[in-house]
Amino acid sequence: MTVTESPTTAFEAGPQQRRPTVRMLRDDFDTLYIKEMRAVTVHLMYRGATAYEAADAVHEAFIELLPDRWRTIAHPRAYLRTVAWTKYLRQAHHRESPEDPVPDRPGGTCPVREVILTETQQRILAAVQQLPPAQREVIAWQLDEFEYAEIARFTGKKETALRTNAKRGRERLKVLLDLARTGRSEGGSSDE
Repeated sequence: MTVTESPTTAFEAGPQQRRPTVRMLRDDFDTLYIKEMRAVTVHLMYRGATAYEAADAVHEAFIELLPDRWRTIAHPRAYLRTVAWTKYLRQAHHRESPEDPVPDRPGGTCPVREVILTETQQRILAAVQQLPPAQREVIAWQLDEFEYAEIARFTGKKETALRTNAKRGRERLKVLLDLARTGRSEGGSSDE
């Protein structure tokens, strides 16, 4: 993003995304919400938010797309991640984490139930959250299948810096997840 370019311009200008879901997402807000609510919530969790903080921020980001703005955004997936991250940063210093479980609202569902992670996903989440912020950011975008050029455009960061942080992040994740093991398996044999 250039200095003269507003954050919204980065999402509205330029060629359409190559992903086939974009046209479908633009035709139906419910589909956009269903496909992206969980994904963007997990994205924020990878970047350090709790499930509750992430769900609140993502809901606020979706509200910004209403009533019809979501139809004009060329890159809704990136827009939601960027706006939700900004919403999270604004709320993080003003809210306390709930000490008691937050009950389901009548007629609704608890947002955390929508973000059920497998044991492997929880392990990866815990490892990604141990990375420095710049590495967490690029890894989170990559886990959502964005390419370096897209990440650079939507975050305003240089592609070379993103590549360096991604490489360092992946190396650190290998250590944290114990993927760099050589010559041993879970049982201690050397048949890996």
